[in-house]
Amino acid sequence: MGQDGALKRLSPEARKVEILQAALRVLAKVGLKGFSLESVAREAGVALSLPRHYFGGTYDLLKAATESLLKDVENALLSPGKGKSNASRFEAYLQILSLAPWGHEVWIRASDLHPDLEVIVQQARRRMVESMYGRAWEQLSESEQIDGRGRIGYIEAVVRDWIDLGMGDQELVVVALVRASKPHVSS
Repeated sequence: MGQDGALKRLSPEARKVEILQAALRVLAKVGLKGFSLESVAREAGVALSLPRHYFGGTYDLLKAATESLLKDVENALLSPGKGKSNASRFEAYLQILSLAPWGHEVWIRASDLHPDLEVIVQQARRRMVESMYGRAWEQLSESEQIDGRGRIGYIEAVVRDWIDLGMGDQELVVVALVRASKPHVSS
């Protein structure tokens, strides 16, 4: 709000980004249980109708927040970079989740929350398996697909334990994640 109490004039695109950023802050503060269009409107300092106007419903806004977080996660884990070790990638990933543990809950519970979230998460899991093997999903053998999904499941379990146990020894978790990310190459 401006100095006189009126809403700042923003372009529709800028207002949508502002509301999405408020949604990410609400999720970071209260997680999924406290997430609502009303809590986002309060956080953004906008009328209660604006989050619905820009995003539709609660799950549409949660979907946008999840996509935003997954983009950050994928940039940390999958972006190419010379000299970027798997350990540094996982350190960046855990840093993201330390600020947004709700993201892992969405990742694990996507199918319970909304079908659109499940599609987003399944696509991200495939991209991660493709990254492990360096080939497109369709080029992987069934054995590689199963192995890759199993490794992703193990990584998910390790990260869930890390979050549930208070996000303690990150170095130990990184070692486990690096070990899990090395695929078994079938002949």
